[in-house]
Amino acid sequence: MTFERRWRVLACLLAVAAAAGCAATTPAGGEREYLDEQTAATVTVGAPVLVFARERPDLAVHARDYLTLVPLDVNRSGTHVQYFFGYAWSTIDKRAQPGQPSLPPRVELIADGRPIALAPHQGSLRDLGLGELPLPAPARAATPLIAPASREQQAFVANAAEVRAVLLRDGGSERFELWSR
Repeated sequence: MTFERRWRVLACLLAVAAAAGCAATTPAGGEREYLDEQTAATVTVGAPVLVFARERPDLAVHARDYLTLVPLDVNRSGTHVQYFFGYAWSTIDKRAQPGQPSLPPRVELIADGRPIALAPHQGSLRDLGLGELPLPAPARAATPLIAPASREQQAFVANAAEVRAVLLRDGGSERFELWSR
């Protein structure tokens, strides 16, 4: 191989490595950004991941129900839409319990005393610009939750000193305390 050809090969390899490094950069703050290959939307899974828990001693020792939420930004050709995405799940298999809802529950966040109602999205993932769920389910029986939000709501919740969640189902409510952030 001639010197000139080696130089071209080396230059091409360096250019590819530099381009790959730019494409793989992670946004600041612990977020993860990716291109949804099915919808061509740029999806940013934000931070912090909020995990809420509710003790369930009535079901078993050390049993808990969990609610995991993360801010999400879907960018379709420069049009950004925000959501809270997460899962409602439990350490107990509740399939045998009667009256389990098939629709995702409504969620209300209470951030520094301010209620923020999260109405679940009823359409398909494709309607949102998502080809698949942006995060894997934490448990096999986890119920996905996707609710439209605003940037202001996401920022307020992220910066709040005190945050808790309330799941609203069939006229009742279940209070969840912040377990980790």
